Amino acid sequence: MVVASISGIRGILNQDFALTDVVGWVRNFAFLTKSGEVLLARDTRHTGDVIRRSVVGRLLASGSDVTDYGVVSTPAIFRESLRLGKPAVMITASHNEPEWNGIKFIVNGRMIDEGQLSYILTGDGSSHDPGERMVRLRSRSRYDDDLLDRFGERSAEGVKVALDLGGGAAIMHAPSTLARLGCEVTSLNDTPGVFNRTIDPVSDPLTLLEKVMKGKGCDIGLGFDCDGDRLVILDSEGRKRSGDYMLTLAFAQILPTLKAKKVVVSVDTTQAVDELVESFGGKVSRSKVGEANVIQSMVEAGSTLGGEGSSGGLIDTSFNYCRDSMLAAMTIIKALAKKGSKAYDEVKSYHQTRTALKTPRKKALAGIKRLQRRYPEAQTVDGVKIWLSRRSWVLLRPSGTEDSVRISAEAASERESQEIVKSFSKKLQELSR
Repeated sequence: MVVASISGIRGILNQDFALTDVVGWVRNFAFLTKSGEVLLARDTRHTGDVIRRSVVGRLLASGSDVTDYGVVSTPAIFRESLRLGKPAVMITASHNEPEWNGIKFIVNGRMIDEGQLSYILTGDGSSHDPGERMVRLRSRSRYDDDLLDRFGERSAEGVKVALDLGGGAAIMHAPSTLARLGCEVTSLNDTPGVFNRTIDPVSDPLTLLEKVMKGKGCDIGLGFDCDGDRLVILDSEGRKRSGDYMLTLAFAQILPTLKAKKVVVSVDTTQAVDELVESFGGKVSRSKVGEANVIQSMVEAGSTLGGEGSSGGLIDTSFNYCRDSMLAAMTIIKALAKKGSKAYDEVKSYHQTRTALKTPRKKALAGIKRLQRRYPEAQTVDGVKIWLSRRSWVLLRPSGTEDSVRISAEAASERESQEIVKSFSKKLQELSR
């Protein structure tokens, strides 16, 4: 089944994801943006070049020149689109497994909105005589230089970094950029398109990265997904830390530099963010789950800082209107250069347990509604979030793409968060009958 949202359209090529559909979506996107130039990039999946050829042909036939960056990360093409004020197409299925592929549509550095997605999927963009159009090949983007302009070359001299690049697009950015930052870099899984672990670093144990870190005495380990927007960190002891922790740690470095300390995070992000921001005299707003929802809420709140804990997604719109793994990584590495491993102790870490309960969507919605009546004080930004104590909560949220309910719980201990998920899974099953 093709999964379509403003974050991208994904499926398995020649099964549910057909090139004829891709051509139609690109035609509609070209008609929608009416741009004389469209930027193009892809991740390292083997099906990427086949899709690229179809995208290029349709853009040229629609009257747009194509500037093709080849393999770069999603944050890199977002940054280029923002910098140049040009629409862009990114060929990627993000953190999905290798047999998947997909396409992301970007307008002037931002994700498309729901109205634009609807037109791309169902519209009927017209064709015309395109005249003479051309494809320009770009060997690199400005992204790496822009990062170093922000952080400073050689500004993290001597920090030892181990990278698990997962065979993905971060290969094009992380090793060279971190070396220019002054880091001593060791890279694993650095052959493009060779996937030796689960693509999503959140799901993979990253055991090889841990082993290499300990053997080389590294200060930090970084695990990336296929299009280079998701990040997982291992601390100086080789412990895999949660995305929530990583996001909170990055916030701790950025907040002192902001005048307006407004932060927007998804409703399932750790409460440690609230405690941190409040300690700086700031304010946290909560959005629906999803990168696009966070960014929309950031715009509405006038905030430049936000993110999603579940994917380790730092969003800083002063640099990029998407989650940006390299921005997060370099923010934390600069802290390690200045403070050493003590930087890891600057923020609190809670324990989260997440699961998906399979149940028909209609029954799930009815069960959540009944649960909400039992807990009238529950928050309903996205699903039902119930605070069980000052330091524990549970969130029940119906999936938008499948028959399941996503249940997330946070508490001071792993055992407690697991027990909360087990308890509310049972309650929801009873209420959904």
